[in-house]
Amino acid sequence: MKRHEIHFITSNQGKIKSLENSLKLQNIDVTVLAKNLDIMEPQFDSVQEVSKFKAETAFKIIKAPVLVEDGGFSVFSLNGFPGVYTKYVLKTLGADGILRLMQGNNDRRAKFISVATYVNEEGKVFQFEREGGEFEISENKVDKQSPFAWSELWKIIYLQEYGKNLCELSEQEVSEYYGSIGANGSIQKFVKWYADEYRR
Repeated sequence: MKRHEIHFITSNQGKIKSLENSLKLQNIDVTVLAKNLDIMEPQFDSVQEVSKFKAETAFKIIKAPVLVEDGGFSVFSLNGFPGVYTKYVLKTLGADGILRLMQGNNDRRAKFISVATYVNEEGKVFQFEREGGEFEISENKVDKQSPFAWSELWKIIYLQEYGKNLCELSEQEVSEYYGSIGANGSIQKFVKWYADEYRR
């Protein structure tokens, strides 16, 4: 039987574990090889384009199937801003700067955009986008350190169903929240598609 390998372009151990667990749940025997490539951050306006560029660049270097996941934070009333510039905006303006941009704004809806791009052994590109996971930007920042937080955004993300900010959730609540949105994640969508391809 053909040995299956996926080169996952990331240094994030959490992402690697998540992919391995998702593949295991589908009973697929695939080796996940984590690669940390120094790929230039392209100046595109969409997460889809950034993810595609990085995956195609990685494929040219590795010459084997690759997976890249990219994301951004999108505010509805700011026409999707900061989007692909999330990391830069947080570095320069911080969460407080985002709250200033939102002053007097009644539509505080936002969401995370996540795109997984897979390039197969023939160089064909497949993309999988995360759906859902909508939330609101809180009126004020909650200065609480959560052990689960991966970004300062946790301090300004308000979850209506819990009546509090993401950084205030207990371990059980964080687990519940991620469980409710996880099935629609870009990596999970990729895994479901890959499982069908794998079994052909």
